[in-house]
Amino acid sequence: MNRIDRRRFLARAAAGAACAFESSRILRAVPVAQTELGKVKIRDVQTATIMMRYPAHLVRITTDAGISGIGEAFNGPGILDNIRYLKNYVVGQDPLQVEYLWAKMMEATSGHGSMAGAMVSSISGIESALWDLAGKILNVPICTLLGGKYREKLYVYHDTGSPRTSDPGPWVEEALRSREYGFKAMKFDLDWESRGQAIAGKEPFQYRREIWNRTISSEEQGQWVRILEEIIKALGPGYDIGVDCHWNYNTRDALRFAQAVEPLNLWFLEDPVPPENPDALARITAATKTPICMGENLYTRHTFRPFIEKQACDIVNPDPQKCGGLLEAKKIADLADLYYITFACHNMCTPVGTYGSAHVCYAVRNFVALESDSIELPWWKDMIVNDGGKFYPGGYLTVPDKPGLGLELNEEVCKKHLAEGSRWFGE
Repeated sequence: MNRIDRRRFLARAAAGAACAFESSRILRAVPVAQTELGKVKIRDVQTATIMMRYPAHLVRITTDAGISGIGEAFNGPGILDNIRYLKNYVVGQDPLQVEYLWAKMMEATSGHGSMAGAMVSSISGIESALWDLAGKILNVPICTLLGGKYREKLYVYHDTGSPRTSDPGPWVEEALRSREYGFKAMKFDLDWESRGQAIAGKEPFQYRREIWNRTISSEEQGQWVRILEEIIKALGPGYDIGVDCHWNYNTRDALRFAQAVEPLNLWFLEDPVPPENPDALARITAATKTPICMGENLYTRHTFRPFIEKQACDIVNPDPQKCGGLLEAKKIADLADLYYITFACHNMCTPVGTYGSAHVCYAVRNFVALESDSIELPWWKDMIVNDGGKFYPGGYLTVPDKPGLGLELNEEVCKKHLAEGSRWFGE
C-alpha cells in the first residue's frame, strides 16, 4: 500500500470510528422518550385550593407508576367542577401525550365554552400538571420540552397595591416598599375608583362622575399624572413603571391619558379599553408613544390573533394558567414574535403557577418580564420546598434545572392555608 492509499485508508477508518461513536451516543440518548411512551397511565386528577387574597386552585395528576404532576388553574367560579368533569378525558391515558390530551379536552367540551372562559382555565391547570409529569418521566425541565432556554434568569415586575387616594404620598410609599423587595420594575393600578367598586356596592365615588360610560374626567387624569410624577421622582432613574387600567375606559379618553403620560416614558399602559375590540385598541397604539400592553383576559391563540395581526398592542401578556396552558402561552408568544411584539407574562398565582409560567418565559424568545403579585404574603414562598429557586434578587427569578416544574410542595404550609371547605387532594 503506497503512502497516499494508506493515508486515505486511515482517514476513512477514523471517520468510520467517529460515526460509530456518535451513533452509539444517539442511540443512548434517543430512546428515552420512545421507551417511556405508553408505560405510564394517568390514575386520577385531584385538586386543593389555597386561600391567598383569592382562591388558588392546585391540580395534581397521579399515575400508576407512583409519579405525580402538579399544576395550577386560574381562580374563578366553576373551575373545580370543570376539572372533575375533565378528568374523564385523561384518566387511563399516557401523560406524555400532552398536546393530544389538551386537544381532546378542548374538543370534548367545545359545547361548554371551552374556547374561552372557565373551561379553558380548568384545562390550563390540567395541562400544566401534565407537563410536570412529562418532565419527571423524561427527567428534563419543562422548558427543555418547550424548546429550551433563551436565558438563565427572568426579569420580574411587581404588581403593587393601590392606595385608594388621590394623594401621591401613599403611592410613593408603595413604590418604595416595592423597591425594598428588590424589584426594578413595578405596576400600579391607578383606576382605584372603578367599575368593580360600583359592582361591589362601594359607591359613591369621590372623583368619578360616572362609571358606565367609561370616561376619565380631567380631574382624575390630572391626579394620575401627578401620582406617577411623584413615584418616578422618588424612585430615581433606572426603574420600569407600568400602569394597569383594567379595561375600564373609552377609546378617546384612554388615548388622551396615554398621550398625557408620554413625557414620563412609562414602560407600558395595560388594557386601557375593554378587551373585545382590536380595532379600538389599535387606534390607541398607533396614536401614542406610550407602549400598550394587553391580553390577560383573552383565551387561546384564536382570540389573540386579531390583536396581533392588527398590531393592536406593543406587548402581549397572556396568563398561562388561564389562556389554555403552558404550551398555548408559548404559541401565543411565538405568534406575537412574528410581528416583533414582545411578551410579558401575566402571573397571579402560587409558586406552582409561577414556576409553570417561568418555564414558558425561559423558552420564549420575545419575553421581557414576568409578573409577581403575592410576594407580600409572608408564607407565599414557603408553599414549596425551595431547593434552588431564587425569588427575586435584583428583581429576577431563577428556577432550578430539575425535572418537570422543579419543585416540591411544602404540605405543612399549604394545608395551613387551605380554603374553607377544601381538602388536600382528596384526603
